[in-house]
Amino acid sequence: MTSRERVQAAFEHREPDRTPLWEKLIKSPVADEVLGRPCAATNFHYRMERLADGDWEGLMRQAARDEVDLCKILGFDLIRLYECGTPPEGRPVRIDENTWDFGSYRQELLTSGWVRYYTPGVSPASAEQREIELRRLLAEPYAEPAPPDDRTFTLLREARRIIAEEDLDLPIFCACYSMGVATLPTTVLMWFLSERDLLAEMYRRNALNGLSRGRRLVAEGADIIALGGDLASDHGPMCSPADYRDFIAPGLATQSRALHEMGVRTTNASDGDLWPILNHFLRTAEVDGYEEIDFAAGMDMKRLRTEYPEKTMIGNVDIRHTLTSGTVEQVREHTIRCIEDGWGNGGHILMSGNCIHENVPTSLFMAHIEAYRDYFGLN
Repeated sequence: MTSRERVQAAFEHREPDRTPLWEKLIKSPVADEVLGRPCAATNFHYRMERLADGDWEGLMRQAARDEVDLCKILGFDLIRLYECGTPPEGRPVRIDENTWDFGSYRQELLTSGWVRYYTPGVSPASAEQREIELRRLLAEPYAEPAPPDDRTFTLLREARRIIAEEDLDLPIFCACYSMGVATLPTTVLMWFLSERDLLAEMYRRNALNGLSRGRRLVAEGADIIALGGDLASDHGPMCSPADYRDFIAPGLATQSRALHEMGVRTTNASDGDLWPILNHFLRTAEVDGYEEIDFAAGMDMKRLRTEYPEKTMIGNVDIRHTLTSGTVEQVREHTIRCIEDGWGNGGHILMSGNCIHENVPTSLFMAHIEAYRDYFGLN
């Protein structure tokens, strides 16, 4: 089977020759070490230096090359591509080892690996200020989002050119998360109790905005569109099952139906313990699959395959414990267990529970890849 045929079998619930393999994001330094060079897609210092040289277009072309090469080196069956934004107005200037000045704002690489964006001397908007602004926007008539700047698809288009040129049969995965809960300001979270009509209107507009973006990504070549957004922790969802059913799932269903009409697959995404809302998360939302399956939060693959046999499960490799602090043998055992628990008439794509982040040692990530290759006799 080609990669596309393998992924199609997973979504159509036909037995593939082997479980499709994928990661939707590999951060530096792992990406750097796999490539044998700084990864233009994820290496903060490399990106800043290229931008300081005024080479935004070259950086985007290299990022596309690196995303494709990661898939080739690791034998992935999918590729995640994304909007890359537009060039900065000016060249950044280094302030210190981890901070760059863009004139009107700064970017700072934090010890956690996250990048902080801020304006010097200006305090971030408070939760109360953000709520006031959101109320103002929701009081205005809804307007379809303006078409994005064409340059924001530079990376995606370059990656597609490379894929076609090298005759790689890689399905393209793009995300347009717009229906999360965990990212809401605390004051807006209170709307679940106090402003339910306003909350409903916010999620209605979020669904329309996300769908507009999803349609554009399909026009740019996406085969799978990821919907949803973070909404849970190890302690469960941040809203009740009834509120998820009433406020969030209908918008997801609207998005999913429209994207299905365009001939693409859809997934719903969140890590954390989703068991209390999973029926609405998968069935009421009318999506084809579930990504970011969080092993450490108790999302058991065997149970998922039993209770939702018609859905495609994407993930379940533990990146909180096993791939960060386990042994090579523990990683191998865990990978094989995940493959075997997910096997049967398609329905599973092997991936981590979220991404290969900064705290995953390259040696353990590669032990996971090697375990997969050994299991299916690819070495």
